[in-house]
Amino acid sequence: MYQKQISSEPQLNDEQRFAAWYENFEALTCCVDISRFDDRPFSASLQWAGFQDLHVTRFGGSFSRIRRSRSAIARDLDDDFCLVFHRGDGVLQVEQAASEINLHPGGVFLGANGMPADMKSASPFVFTTLTISRDRLAALVGGADNLLAKPLDPSRPAVIHLRRSIESAVALSRLPHDPQLDAHINRTLFDLVALALGARGDVAKLAATRGLRASRTQDILAEIDKSFTSATFSAEQVARRLQLSPRYVQDLLHQTGQSFTERLLERRLQHARFLLTSPSGDRLKISEIALACGFNEISYFNQRFRKRFEMTPTECRREASR
Repeated sequence: MYQKQISSEPQLNDEQRFAAWYENFEALTCCVDISRFDDRPFSASLQWAGFQDLHVTRFGGSFSRIRRSRSAIARDLDDDFCLVFHRGDGVLQVEQAASEINLHPGGVFLGANGMPADMKSASPFVFTTLTISRDRLAALVGGADNLLAKPLDPSRPAVIHLRRSIESAVALSRLPHDPQLDAHINRTLFDLVALALGARGDVAKLAATRGLRASRTQDILAEIDKSFTSATFSAEQVARRLQLSPRYVQDLLHQTGQSFTERLLERRLQHARFLLTSPSGDRLKISEIALACGFNEISYFNQRFRKRFEMTPTECRREASR
């Protein structure tokens, strides 16, 4: 998985900050025409995560209008589909494919980057988008173009699971690149997209079977990411929290290429390396870092760290300070 975050630079004036953010935004996503509010300071942020042939973008800012105009399409011939999750406060007015909708907070709709679109709001934009190749989606859902700019029911289980899985995927993008986990996330999101958009037949049956298991796997990974610093954290605790059996938790994680113990150890070691090489861990002793990452035996921490990174924690810190 690949990720990037950008935000507006506070040392620049409003016009400069907007121009810099806009350039980064288009480099990561697609070309659009953005209008910002004139009566308030400019601020914006963007978090992007890619999982093989799809990507997730979480962004927001003091924008009043975003258009995919014909000139923007000419600058960037992207023809992907895009699921848009409205996370802002106000009503979002959407126009595309001869449809006009008023999307309320929490609403979801399918858009197409290859067609003109117009979105307006009296409140700042806050979105999560999932971008999917046209060919890939067409193979899963027939007649996807007929769904453009038509709200999905946000209370449907498939839409709820999809929204939650997208947010979990963005959180997991902080972890080191793991091709097997990437493939798992990619498959999960596509399965849930197929169900959310009304896939039928064998595609729907397969997606339903895999989608539930994959959604639960995402929940398990999120629990690990949330609680790995606790030395007593265990698969049994995850199972209790998610109302699953410990055996089922282990089985689901094996499908991602690592056991619970292996994933927990890797998360702890990666966080330890982060603290050893970043200003946030400068004042901590190595023994304190080990404890803060969930290791209750310093010798075991040193042993596993050296095996994983081919250097001792002390050498890692020394190298980072050069």
